[in-house]
Amino acid sequence: MQSPLRRSFLRVAPFLAAALALSVIAAGCGGGGSGSASNAAVTPPAIPGGDAVPAKDAPPIELTDQYGKKIDLAKLKGHSVLVAFLYTHCTDLCPIVAGKVHTAYSHIPQGKRPLFLAVSVDPAHDTPASAAYFNKRHRTGGEIDWLLGSRAELQKVWQAWGVKPEHDANDPEEIEHNAEIFAIDPQGQIRALFPPTFKPEKLALGTQVLARL
Repeated sequence: MQSPLRRSFLRVAPFLAAALALSVIAAGCGGGGSGSASNAAVTPPAIPGGDAVPAKDAPPIELTDQYGKKIDLAKLKGHSVLVAFLYTHCTDLCPIVAGKVHTAYSHIPQGKRPLFLAVSVDPAHDTPASAAYFNKRHRTGGEIDWLLGSRAELQKVWQAWGVKPEHDANDPEEIEHNAEIFAIDPQGQIRALFPPTFKPEKLALGTQVLARL
């Protein structure tokens, strides 16, 4: 069986491939001029700890958080946002990501922290109560905002983001899913992907760069 980390990289591969293709296409545009200025204009900025990608409008997310508040990603412009696809009963990768996020946020002043949206990949079991328990257990209260919904509501988001959660055939309680973190700048564009192996200090530095884009 593939490890959770290996599975997560496979799930996001199409997004990375598309991003790299866009980068190559952009670098080839502009004809036979001097080239240096145009190439510099399309080179994605370096995001510490993350894989920079050509700017791409973030797909829509309209869901309800664990407090019953409607969250519309399109209305969060002006803030840097991190988006991940997780579930509250996860016993391996999600707690690791949560722990690293908590450590990273301890290095960022409260007013400068990016919003972290955890989109559920387990609508049958993720509830306001399970989200509250997860945040309490992993000390991520006020740091991770869980976005919940019906299967139909969540599937719409999964499809828009190219995410395909799958139940593990050998363990129905386990869900295979990508755990990369999408980094969105204040203009609402995806600018980097942080792998689940990210280092907390790098995420802290990377989000400071993200906020200035």
